[in-house]
Amino acid sequence: MTKDKELIKHFIANCKKELGIQSLPDIKFIADKAWVSDRRSFGEYNPDENSASVYYTGRCTADVFRSLAHELTHHRQKELNMIHSDSGQTGSEIENEANAMAGIIMRDYGKLNPAIYELDK
Repeated sequence: MTKDKELIKHFIANCKKELGIQSLPDIKFIADKAWVSDRRSFGEYNPDENSASVYYTGRCTADVFRSLAHELTHHRQKELNMIHSDSGQTGSEIENEANAMAGIIMRDYGKLNPAIYELDK
């Protein structure tokens, strides 16, 4: 993943604007591979802790950002009181919206910053 903290800040600000987020959650970037194995996921939103976590090791920037956009969509859904105990089920309206919004955000952001698609060497 990019080491460019300004790019990360810019992407998060872009997501906040695009999603209409009122207040950002605590955002954590995870390097521990065991975290992925335990959760069987590259990202997680915890509404109780008001936090979004994304695994980044060995992933290109665009992939990490897509995961982050997905989790930030869940945060916005929480702000709109849309999150319930079964909201994270595969195929649910909540998950499908997060997947769709992450895709839309990435297409638009990738046009502004095509370097996010470059693989780290």
